[in-house]
Amino acid sequence: MKSFQNNTRFLYLIILLIFITTGVSAQHQHDDNHKHLHDDHNYHLGFGIAGTYLSVEQAVAPGFHIHFIRQLGAEKKWGVGLGFESIIEENIHSNFNILGNWHPVDFLSLNAGPGLVFAKHDGETEILPAFHTEAVFEFNVGGIHLGPMLGFGIDTEETHYSVGVHVGFGF
Repeated sequence: MKSFQNNTRFLYLIILLIFITTGVSAQHQHDDNHKHLHDDHNYHLGFGIAGTYLSVEQAVAPGFHIHFIRQLGAEKKWGVGLGFESIIEENIHSNFNILGNWHPVDFLSLNAGPGLVFAKHDGETEILPAFHTEAVFEFNVGGIHLGPMLGFGIDTEETHYSVGVHVGFGF
């Protein structure tokens, strides 16, 4: 029961953070060119925290991710990079991914790619093929990319869904 209460509190915290970041990002100032997020940085480093639902365990657990993207082309609409995600529950699930990145519009970033998940079950570490994707709604607030995110991951034994907050930096 205590685990359920902790997971519920964590999920409420994530929802609160989403509302706060969405409210702050909605109030930022537009310039005369109405450029929303477009920046000329070649690299993007992003961090996220999420409430993550695990289908097999039928539980919500905290999830953390980090990704590093090399933006490509003059418009920086495409990119490639690496991602890491860890879901903390009784058995820690961690995955490493090669990511493709696409910005169909300035405020939306889509990341997806194959990888490997490392999961510990019954005292043994399993390494399984996996796929991870996420949609990040990014708003430029004082040079920081901030906003809500949705994630989905699948491997041969587990599927998970994430809702959280993303913070990114361009350089």
